[in-house]
This record gives sequence, C-alpha cells and structure tokens, in this order.
Amino acid sequence: MTLLNRAQAPPFRLSSDYSLVPPELFLTGDIKVFAFRGLLQDVVRLELIFDAGKWYEPSLGVSQFTSQMLSKGTRTKNSFQIADGLDSLGAHLEISPGFDVVTLSLFALRKNLMSAVNILVELLQSPSFDRDELRIMKEIFFQNLRVNNEKTSVVASKEIRKAIFGEAHPYGSSVEEADVKQIQPEDLQKFFQTQFSLQTVFLVGRLSDQEVQSLIGLLSPLALTPDNHKTDNPAFLRTSQAPPRPKSVQASIRLGKKCLPKNDGPEYFDAVMFNHVLGGFFGSRLMKNIREEKGLTYGIYSSLNHFLHDSFWVIGAEVNQQNAGMAIEEIRNEIRKLKQELISGAELEIARNYFIGSWQSENSTLFSVAEKVKGRHLWALSENYYTHLLTHLQEITPLQIQAAANTYFDDADLQEVQVG
Repeated sequence: MTLLNRAQAPPFRLSSDYSLVPPELFLTGDIKVFAFRGLLQDVVRLELIFDAGKWYEPSLGVSQFTSQMLSKGTRTKNSFQIADGLDSLGAHLEISPGFDVVTLSLFALRKNLMSAVNILVELLQSPSFDRDELRIMKEIFFQNLRVNNEKTSVVASKEIRKAIFGEAHPYGSSVEEADVKQIQPEDLQKFFQTQFSLQTVFLVGRLSDQEVQSLIGLLSPLALTPDNHKTDNPAFLRTSQAPPRPKSVQASIRLGKKCLPKNDGPEYFDAVMFNHVLGGFFGSRLMKNIREEKGLTYGIYSSLNHFLHDSFWVIGAEVNQQNAGMAIEEIRNEIRKLKQELISGAELEIARNYFIGSWQSENSTLFSVAEKVKGRHLWALSENYYTHLLTHLQEITPLQIQAAANTYFDDADLQEVQVG
C-alpha cells in the first residue's frame, strides 16, 4: 500500500461545476413556495418573505417595530405564551426587518413543524400590537441605540449611506429616538394591514408531498390581506437630528458612491472582480498596502452593496485618528493604480481562485444553497446567474478589470466620511 506524502500538498483543482441544486416550485394562488427537500436531517427551516421593509414605511421605524411586535402578542396569546409555545416544540422564530423585505424564519423539528406553523400563522393573522409591549420594545431600542451611537463604526456606516442617498431616502435615513417616540400601535396596525401579504416562501426540509400540501394550506390565508398596496419610494420628513458623533482615539473612515445594480451583464461581472481585487478578500490591494505594508489598520474592505431599488459601493476601515488622512489617500491611490495599470496575470489568478473557491465553499449545505437561490429570486436574476458569473470570471482579463475601474469606479466623486 502506498502511503500519502503529507509533506506535499495535493494538486490544485478548480471545479468548473457552478450549478446549484434547483428547488421545487409550488404555486398556490399568489404564493410561490420554493422547496428544497433533499435535506437528510429531520429539521426544517421555513422562511416567509413580505414586501414590508424600510422602503415601504410611511415614517421612520414603522417597518422595524411592526415586524418585531408580531411575536409580542395576538388577540388570544401574550408574548410569554407565544415564546413558551414555540420553546415547548423545540422551535425558534427569527424576524428580520430589512431595507426592502421582512423575513420571518421558523426553525423546527419535522415532527413539530405543523404545530409551530399554526403559532406562526396566528401571529400573522391577529397581532395585537399591545401598547405595553410596544413601550417595552421602545425602551430596549433606546438603550441599544445609545450604545451603538457611541461606536464610530456604526455611526460611520449610517453617515456614508446618508451622504450617498440623502437623509430623506429610505436607504439613507436612520431611525433615531424622536422618530420612535412618535410611533403608536395604530401606525403599526395600519402598516401591517397594507404591507404584510405573503407572496414568497422558501422551505428547506425533508417533507413529503402531503406535508408540503398541508403546509401550503396553512399558509394560504396569509396572502388574502385585502388592503395590500405598495408605496413607491417615500421621502421621510425627519423628526429628529442625528446624535453628535462619538469622540474616540479611533477613527472610522468610509468612502462610497452609487454603483451598478446587481445584474447578469458582463460589465457587472467585471465590476465584481475589480472590487474583489481592490478590497474584497484578505489578499486584496487595500489589505496589502494599508494593513500589511503601512500598518494603519487591522482590516479594510470594499464591497458592492445591493438593495432592490439601488446599489452602492463602500470602502471602510478603522484607523487611529492621526492616520485617517493617510489611509484615505492610500485608498484613492490604489483605485487610481487599478485605473492606470494592468494587474499581473499572477495576481488575477490568485484573486479569481479565491473568489470561486469561497463561493463553492459557501454552498456546502442545502441551507446555503437556498440563500443563494433566494437572492437570485429577489433580484430577478436568471437561473444561470451564478454559472454566468463564475464562467465569466474564469476568463476575465486584466484589460476588462481596468476598463471597469475607469468606467464605474472613478474616485473623484467618492463621498467621504470620517467619524472619531
């Protein structure tokens, strides 16, 4: 028998299979159910997605508080009874209000799924929006907000969105104390009635056909909200000013601007690789220069951030205050270099292999695959989006990256924020 030589690494082999496990699609009325039933374990994740995010709220904080209050009481159960009911089933509910959508994620054992879903359906059919529960939730929010507003990184992230989109825009505004103080239970009830109509479900779990149909039967009434309508990009009138910026020996710096929307086009794929080379992984240009060579920060990143109605590009780092100016200038220098000079084939190969390898490792579980498919659905991308992206990156040239840098990433109009 030949023994392995463990002192020698195995040959590198980059897989060219970029396909994702396709979900089964069940349609019932206005609801689409995407089901991944290849899971071996007897655990189920059920995600309900509503077009009820920050984009749709009539005033600041309404989407967040409407969402979080769903688990705080119904007409027949108080918050303790709801929590106790889920705990007794070994189930867990996560409510995630976002900029565009609100997601309710229920985790349960297969044998207890229908019982847990019955509780979830009750939350979405008869929420009470209890005044005392709202008062407690506001107090918790105020405490967390005061702590977060002392963190330079949190404030800088708020400020760069405000600089890019404007404080009256859903993507640029941030909820402050005075906004929350004005929220009343009636505001939450009205928003719930107009926005919480179920349209999309993602299911991961080893369910039979009969179980899937039973589940769909339980969820179907959630799509029958009669008053549902969509508000188109409201502009907020602020009720409060942002808090003073925290003082710290550390400065949080952010540079950003609007960028290409997420799409299936080759120009977008070129932009993805430009961002990756600049600051998208540990071996990026920004990490090598500003962390390893200059020692100005522990970490620095650049990222393309996509909402459903707009997108922005941001670069961020935490540095000592006296080094903030130098770090910002070095960031701009690295952008200019990518505009003026072609990267080497060796550097491109490392960046490309890291990107593709990371993507493949992210899809090691069915839950991860479902997340990718969910994103593809929300952004209305083609079924072959990831195959097109990764195949394009396999063949991308330094010239294409340079062209993306010059076309979409000019640093002259970068918004700049420094907090601390």
